[in-house]
Amino acid sequence: MSFSLFGSSSTSGGDIYSLLTEYNNIKNGTYYKVVKQYYAKQASAAKSTANKSKDSSTANSTTENTANKAMTSLQGEAKELKASADALTKTGKDSLFTQKEITTTDEDGNETTTMGYDTDAIYSAVKNFVDDYNSVMGSASSSLSTKLQRQADYMKNATDNYKKKLEDIGISISSKGTLTLDEKKFKEADMNKVKDLFNGSSSWAASVSSRASTIDIFANSEANSGRTYTSGGGYNDTYSTGNFLNGLF
Repeated sequence: MSFSLFGSSSTSGGDIYSLLTEYNNIKNGTYYKVVKQYYAKQASAAKSTANKSKDSSTANSTTENTANKAMTSLQGEAKELKASADALTKTGKDSLFTQKEITTTDEDGNETTTMGYDTDAIYSAVKNFVDDYNSVMGSASSSLSTKLQRQADYMKNATDNYKKKLEDIGISISSKGTLTLDEKKFKEADMNKVKDLFNGSSSWAASVSSRASTIDIFANSEANSGRTYTSGGGYNDTYSTGNFLNGLF
């Protein structure tokens, strides 16, 4: 009569040998070790996947925080540009272009008082404007947001329309749209030409002020908008890593 571990049956000698070997493996704990090793590998793989997921989540969070800070910084730059532009566009008694008594002293020590523009004060205000303009142009142009990139392009194109007039007063435009102010040439320029460019609601500075307000609004919107999918399966147009992902596919 032959047998098996789990009931009687008709088996050959080879089958009995196999069953005894299996029994011996169970008794010695071989199967237990194999099963234990298998589940240990499964646990290790699961842990590795969890760590990768955590690392990915941390990386995404870091990217979003960096982008959010960039948008907040751009907002501040846009506000400063609007403020420096508005300081130049003011008219009336608060205008920088209101002529006043200017006293000069010649090499013999003789003083002469005439009515004219305060060139030093105007230059200082224009220098602040140029510095703020360049900050906004740089940040908006390098933004991940296509909306803000377009605003930078609009501002550059509008400024290009005044290229000759700006050069006449010592302001040049680079290929990237940033400005360079030549102090000597500016102070020697016709201040009436400077006034035409910077003073009043129809001036170039006024148009820059308006564009700075738009950039401020867009930067605020980008910083506070969440990443959502569009109906086409892409991310919406925000500053977030969604724009980066869209570029990969």
